[in-house]
Amino acid sequence: MSEVQRDRAQRPLRTAIPTEVTTLHRLLGSRPDTRHFRHNARNPMPLDVLVVDEASMVDVAMMAALLDALPPRGRLVLLGDKDQLASVEAGSVLGDLCARAEGGHYTPATADWLSQATGQTLPPEMLDADGAPLDQAIAMLRVSHRFDAESGIGQLSGTVNRDAQGREKRTAIREVLNAGYADLSHLTLETEHDRQLERLVVSGHATGFPNAGEGRMLRGQPLPPPVGYRHYLQVMTHATPQAGADGEVVRDALDDWARAVLAAHGQFQLLCALRRGPWGVEGLNERIRAALEKEGLIDSGDGRRLWYPGRPVLVTSNDYGLGLMNGDIGITLALPQSATSAGGAHRGPALRVAFPAGDGSGQIKWVLPSRLQAVETVFAMTVHKSQGSEFTHTALLLPDAPNPILTRELVYTGITRARHWLTLVETGRGQLLDAVERRVMRLSGLGRF
Repeated sequence: MSEVQRDRAQRPLRTAIPTEVTTLHRLLGSRPDTRHFRHNARNPMPLDVLVVDEASMVDVAMMAALLDALPPRGRLVLLGDKDQLASVEAGSVLGDLCARAEGGHYTPATADWLSQATGQTLPPEMLDADGAPLDQAIAMLRVSHRFDAESGIGQLSGTVNRDAQGREKRTAIREVLNAGYADLSHLTLETEHDRQLERLVVSGHATGFPNAGEGRMLRGQPLPPPVGYRHYLQVMTHATPQAGADGEVVRDALDDWARAVLAAHGQFQLLCALRRGPWGVEGLNERIRAALEKEGLIDSGDGRRLWYPGRPVLVTSNDYGLGLMNGDIGITLALPQSATSAGGAHRGPALRVAFPAGDGSGQIKWVLPSRLQAVETVFAMTVHKSQGSEFTHTALLLPDAPNPILTRELVYTGITRARHWLTLVETGRGQLLDAVERRVMRLSGLGRF
């Protein structure tokens, strides 16, 4: 079959694939003030195939409700990283289901079917005549398209995720950190008041990387050095659309501006493990706000104003009325007066929060700040909240004291949010080497089956 014929044959299938994305709660039909759903075994969901992304975040109760509501002939496809942080609620469903994925354990019958279907031959070490039925339904993607396996990010994440313990693992991690990888920076803060943190979040601290981040190539093009939050705030200021001769600002120009600011914001993100304390989200958000204000990049009235141009916010609860989902990130922008009031009723710029539409259309959703009830400032974000996201330059900050939340899964998840640059920030005596030897021990019970 020629490429043209294949494309013609596949076109009806492609057009039949739904493009709308929804949350599991909304799909199942959540009911207010109850843990029950509209769809269940007696009222199954009307679908043939269900694809669940970020399945590592699905807890036991939700997975049970999902399976209960599947129609008898419905197929379920789970996508996710088995090594990431498990769900906040009980269980580690994807991790337990995929516990044997590394070894493959495919039976000869499965290997023959794969060979006929794909033309690829499985390596002998992945074959197992006694492979379990579940093994035959698991496919492990072994090549990362976010970062190269041979990069510093790839080597560090792989070493952290390795099952080795004790001196062997600690030595391997030190070797990666000291190897001079172009995409990896290791920053140590001596005290709580070390100003290196401000330099990192404002400018990106490119000098912490070999050759100050210069000279790297991506698909034949120079890769810009790592940046901090100054970058998106300068784009916000310099790219503000101007009113035309009639005093109006074209909506397309406003949307283009918002897209540029949102894209620039995704160039850097500070991640941390905790919510409270000087190294948690609450303390760091205030510290970063003050640092950006000192640089003249934002104006929050020294923290007196909750809403100000440049404030990034994270949605913390689904809002179906606004079409915003838990984890969505928006940027507060000051719109030109003519863009908000045709009659010129507003004096000075009015604030709106710009969110990407979230449906892959590239559209922008503009929301009044007063309508956002469940949001928080997100100069700093917890690793838990970052799951499913990626950032060009990620800074992962670990606190200065032992904490049960500091685990191998948390460190691995934080590292793998980075696409091109990773700054690993340790405070005090450092907790990285201890954290990578501590594992999350919550089980779903599926491993017994």
